[in-house]
Amino acid sequence: AIEGILRCSSNDGQSGITALVFLNHRIVAARLNGSIDFFCLESHKSTSQLQFRGTPNRTAVPSSPLYSNDDIIRCQLTHTVACAHQKPITVLKAAAAGRLVTGSQDHTLRVYRLDDACCLFTLQGHSGGITAIYIDETMVLASGGQDGAICLWDVLTGSRVSHMHGHRGDITSLICTTSYVISSGLDDVISIWDRSSAIKLYSIQQDLGCGSSLGLISDNLLVTGGQGCVSFWDIGYGDLLQTVYLGKYEEAQPARQILVLDNAAIVCDFGSELSLVYVPSVLEKLD
Repeated sequence: AIEGILRCSSNDGQSGITALVFLNHRIVAARLNGSIDFFCLESHKSTSQLQFRGTPNRTAVPSSPLYSNDDIIRCQLTHTVACAHQKPITVLKAAAAGRLVTGSQDHTLRVYRLDDACCLFTLQGHSGGITAIYIDETMVLASGGQDGAICLWDVLTGSRVSHMHGHRGDITSLICTTSYVISSGLDDVISIWDRSSAIKLYSIQQDLGCGSSLGLISDNLLVTGGQGCVSFWDIGYGDLLQTVYLGKYEEAQPARQILVLDNAAIVCDFGSELSLVYVPSVLEKLD
């Protein structure tokens, strides 16, 4: 990743890959034919000796290894679930407690155990293909589909917690906080729901073609993409706090992808470029 050098590749699959999840030395690949492949990255020392970060002592947890450029890295296939879904897998997420969640065009979600690729639950509640999922450390899963519906699930029991319908067409993005569920759709509307009651609190109308981009800075601060800009919102009240334009207004292009970094800076697309946005006034409100 640092030097951009290809270290290994795997050509085991015969079907296109639709989603990837990286978990330390593991890689999970979802495919167009509805199958899931589980890989393990293995490193073999060649001439250099293995070194470790930090100063080890008798009570410390073993540190993560540092590998040299001479190490040989292999990607080994460990498990394959041939018929994980009947149709292409569209979304793939890793959860806490060694769980993996898949969503498919067959209208279902499935929860797998990462260690042995065992299917624990099949979640049924959508009348269209699954287009977005979100899961947090509380093991509550939110899913959105082509039916415009949002479902909340308990991953530990496989039960559906609530069902919400508030978009015309596909759900494109889902984010949850401790109090809210935030969804966006192809209808260019962002909806904010009360997480406990599943009641819609309000909606935000977006620019045409920009309703898919959402980012969460804190439990009360949302960033959305617009036509050549990103906007910051107070989730609790629905107030627009600030809009930052990424270029000249006449050259405006939709910001469809947003990534919030750990320092609350925003990375987003702007045409063929990536833009980095740092807004001190917004961060002061966050503090």
